[in-house]
Amino acid sequence: MIEMLIDLYPQFQTYYREIYELCRNMEKVMGMFSKELLELDKNTVQYMIDEMQNEIDAQKGKISEQEQMIADLQKQIEQLKRERDEFER
Repeated sequence: MIEMLIDLYPQFQTYYREIYELCRNMEKVMGMFSKELLELDKNTVQYMIDEMQNEIDAQKGKISEQEQMIADLQKQIEQLKRERDEFER
């Protein structure tokens, strides 16, 4: 079958040789997979970092809003205390 393919498509012989040699060298094949897995790990770590950063940014926004709300409430409390003190005089 390989010979038939080579007869029909002569360029196939070059591809077949490369693939055949690659398959014979398992260390090289495993190295290729190791490099790809390493790249996937790096990408996964970067994705997780980006997701955590987004979550941190969202939490910082909420904290900022809550701090503003607390400051506003403290101002209202101070105003109410002044009004009470004026009323008691």
